[in-house]
Amino acid sequence: MPPNAAVPTGLNFPNPEHNVRPNLNSANPFSAQSGSSFQSVFGPLDLDTQKPLVTGGDRHIFQHPNFPALLVKVMDMQARAVYLETRPFKRWYKQYQRESAYRVYLNEIAEYVTTTTRPSGVWQVPMARILGVAQTSLGLGLVVEKITDADGNMAPTVADLARQGRVDAKFFEQLDEFFDDLADAHVVLHDISASNIACGLNADGKPGMYLVDGFGVLPLVPVYAWSKSLNRKRIARKYGRMRKSLQARIEAANKARAASGTPSA
Repeated sequence: MPPNAAVPTGLNFPNPEHNVRPNLNSANPFSAQSGSSFQSVFGPLDLDTQKPLVTGGDRHIFQHPNFPALLVKVMDMQARAVYLETRPFKRWYKQYQRESAYRVYLNEIAEYVTTTTRPSGVWQVPMARILGVAQTSLGLGLVVEKITDADGNMAPTVADLARQGRVDAKFFEQLDEFFDDLADAHVVLHDISASNIACGLNADGKPGMYLVDGFGVLPLVPVYAWSKSLNRKRIARKYGRMRKSLQARIEAANKARAASGTPSA
């Protein structure tokens, strides 16, 4: 989505020129804290007493303890063990990977670097930015940009907005453009999900849709990294399925509201 595009329907973004709240998501993520140091950003960070903001399939996402504009993703080793328990072949060959569970960090960093530095028709790739890795009390963490709502909280995802009935035809036009931008930038996606797209403000205060997870090359033979054309077709195919699923969920939610007498959002 271009930086000046209209924001998704129902999202109350402040006008950047009249934003009087403290800018926790400024372009410099360290500006919210005076006397910042390397250790305060990259650790060791104590996450033992924190509650995850979100828990995904194999990772916990925490608010960075020192900087409101940053998040820390850490691996959920228990969930990974359960996953591998039922996949003996995958468990066998992964034991020979030196980076172990943290290979996903390398995949995401490599994809981020590749797609944000190569020439493309996209002025700014709509992805949450990656700062690096940090030592934490829960193991190595990936430090990333936090996409926020107008109050500085984690921004809603496309899935959240669909559940709340806060989408319309204009929203889907913006979503179409978002995936066109990803394809133009040759971003390789391994999990095209409505839960992996945040709708809010990036660290520069620019509203839009941002990819926050589900990217990186996974196959042993990376054909989609080699071929931009094949990658575009794959994105279009999987996005088409996601779009239909979203529309079906929205229609079901609207019917449920109508049956209960609750007006649609």
